[in-house]
Amino acid sequence: MKDMRAELGHWVGQIEKILIRQGVLDDHGKLAPEIGTSFPEEIEDALDGFIENPIELIGLLNISRDARDGRPLSPAVLMAAHLMAREVLQALEDGRSDPS
Repeated sequence: MKDMRAELGHWVGQIEKILIRQGVLDDHGKLAPEIGTSFPEEIEDALDGFIENPIELIGLLNISRDARDGRPLSPAVLMAAHLMAREVLQALEDGRSDPS
């Protein structure tokens, strides 16, 4: 489980960097006030099918941060966050390199 936490912590850090660059998160990792209830189009397209709105994203980020910080999580929650964070990171990275 420790390796899963470390990997999840790394992934959430990468996700945060991308979202800060895209203006979805502020410099403190909080949802940027101008985001409201929908993502910028580029992020919405990248996350389509994974995360439907900013509130769901914040939930994933909070769970992932808890894992990174060593807070207790059930094995099921940890595994779900691990899987989801990997998929979200891949989708965001693929969306950044999409030439269209």
